[in-house]
Amino acid sequence: MTRKQTAGSLTGGLILIGLAIIILVKDISFFPWILAVIGIAILPGSILKEGWRHALTASSWLIGLALCFHFNVFWPGILILIGITLILEGLFPKRMKKHNSFDDEE
Repeated sequence: MTRKQTAGSLTGGLILIGLAIIILVKDISFFPWILAVIGIAILPGSILKEGWRHALTASSWLIGLALCFHFNVFWPGILILIGITLILEGLFPKRMKKHNSFDDEE
C-alpha cells in the first residue's frame, strides 16, 4: 500500500468514526464539530504527505475554529490561532525540497 493510499484510508476511517460520534451524541450540534472531525481526520494523512508543520497547522485551525464557534469567542480565538500558527512555524521550519536528479525530464 502506498503512502497516498494509507493516508486516504486513515482519513476516510477517521471521518466515518467522527460522523458516527456526532450522530450518536445528542448533545452536540453538527456544524462546529464537523470542523473538528475534519481537523482530526486530516492529521495522519497530512503528516504522511506534507510533514508535521503543515499537518499541525491545518488541524489546529480546523479544531480551533470549531471551538471558537462553539464557545462564541470568534475574534479572540482567531488571534490565538494566529499565535499557534506562528509558534508552529518557529518549531517546525519549512523543509527544503531535495533535488533529485532522477526526477528531471530529459
